[in-house]
Amino acid sequence: MPSDAPRGAPGAKTFPGEPRIRSPHGVETVRSRRRSWNGVTVYALELSLAPDRAWIDLSSERDTLSVVLEVTGGSVETRQGIDIPNPAHRAAPRPLSYAPAGMSLWGYTDGARTVREARLDFDASALSRTLGEDLDRVTMQTPRLTFHDDRIWQVGSLLAAQCDAPDAFSQLYGDSLTVALFIDLLRLGREAEPRRRRGGLAPFQLRRATEYIEANLSSGVKLQDLAEMIGLSQSQLGRAFKASTGLTPHRWQIDARIARARQLLLESDLPLAQIALATGFAEQSHFSRVFRQVVGVSPSTWRRDRRSY
Repeated sequence: MPSDAPRGAPGAKTFPGEPRIRSPHGVETVRSRRRSWNGVTVYALELSLAPDRAWIDLSSERDTLSVVLEVTGGSVETRQGIDIPNPAHRAAPRPLSYAPAGMSLWGYTDGARTVREARLDFDASALSRTLGEDLDRVTMQTPRLTFHDDRIWQVGSLLAAQCDAPDAFSQLYGDSLTVALFIDLLRLGREAEPRRRRGGLAPFQLRRATEYIEANLSSGVKLQDLAEMIGLSQSQLGRAFKASTGLTPHRWQIDARIARARQLLLESDLPLAQIALATGFAEQSHFSRVFRQVVGVSPSTWRRDRRSY
């Protein structure tokens, strides 16, 4: 569940509900939201800092990817020690840092007032097996305190935004985002592979996947469940599904939900709140927003216009 709470004085050992943040100095408040997809725990963090220097111990028992989203005032960097500067981090646009499990890692700021960050905790070996992608062990055992990758940064930003999603509607979306981000991360350092034309799903595979999504419109669908059902890895499923339909599984799910909502709007007198629940939305406002994005008008306007004929 999302949480907002001011934190105590410097020296507190942990911040409940957040990644393991130890030995804070100059950290005034922390706002944290957390969700998990594919065994990856994503923390969307917002830190308010004292005017001068501030630092926190970011060491983790799991592999960690830090995505610095926004800094106001001053500078921010990741360091292997408080007194070991990392000037490359200051100069890098949209800095990313990767630290294998157990590595000493510090977050350090000089004059920054606020920091927004997405922090992803995971087990690289387990994630590689989940995604069906070979693990580049040298890459995943090598710290990368500062690197730049627009695609990884953008997907990390989207995952942070999903930490505020109101319901399980975004489960398939979050699964797909973690697959996209970590396929890129696991491939860091490899030579680019030649592009190959990828085939789509067999007709029975596509039918099984789409029927499962339609049968579970009112609940969350995991990409892993779809992949296991048709005998593919998650990354293979995502590519093959789009090759067959032109859509990602998540986009196909949205269209299926909106199609079902249209049917209910036409054929029943159910209030919008009940239609939202029946089509997988936790609240009417979320349903109305997505419906308008897809159809172009609100559900109530669409119903009124169709029934006025």
